[in-house]
Amino acid sequence: MSERVFISGSITIKKLPNCVKSSIDAICKGGIEILVGDANGIDTMVQDYCKKVGYNSVVVYSIYQSPRYKASGFKSKFVNVQSDSKKERERQKEKDAAMTLESDYSLVVWDGVSKGSYANINRALENDKKVKVYLKEVDSYLPPSKIAKTEIDFIFRKNNGYTAAEVVEYLQSEGEEFFSNTRALNKCLLENKIIKKEDGIYLPSDDFKNLFMIDKYHGVVKGIKFTDDFISWIEDWIKKNRPPEELSLL
Repeated sequence: MSERVFISGSITIKKLPNCVKSSIDAICKGGIEILVGDANGIDTMVQDYCKKVGYNSVVVYSIYQSPRYKASGFKSKFVNVQSDSKKERERQKEKDAAMTLESDYSLVVWDGVSKGSYANINRALENDKKVKVYLKEVDSYLPPSKIAKTEIDFIFRKNNGYTAAEVVEYLQSEGEEFFSNTRALNKCLLENKIIKKEDGIYLPSDDFKNLFMIDKYHGVVKGIKFTDDFISWIEDWIKKNRPPEELSLL
């Protein structure tokens, strides 16, 4: 059986980068079968490009009996979703997982922000699949040495930050039980004037803006996300403010 490549990418990328086109040209020349989804964006662009260059060894995966988009002449594969979730994103994850497992390697066209593309990269790494990553912010492929979980996590967090729940989860995973939940974390930050609350929304205090990212949805401020700098800062803050009785037990 010929090799198979799973190509995916971020919906914010509106045009196939030239280096990705060159990769697809090489894939076509090598007779490698392309697995791709049926969503708008990279999926559609990859299908259209393959059609344009006359390459038909393409399989379009979908969680629907009739794919949302499939260029004529391509095969399709229905992925029978097992999840009971009504959320489209959760159900689409199973399709992506199937393509990762049924391919030999992955090519991901990533904006550095998309959670779906981030998950596709990590899933490939976790399953010992080869993976090639185009990163929009540098307009090129990442060097192979940079395609490791720690590097990919750093890029994702740099662009997305952490939620309060993820901060607490991280601290607890490091054996730090100073904050039992997000309420305790936010209360502490409010009391120490690290953050403030305006119209029911958490915002960074002026002196600590560098520790946070403003979380927006369609241009509307929804709250804050926490940066890697915040993680380092809060770990130091905990050490300095731990009650004496706790210190004596360490």
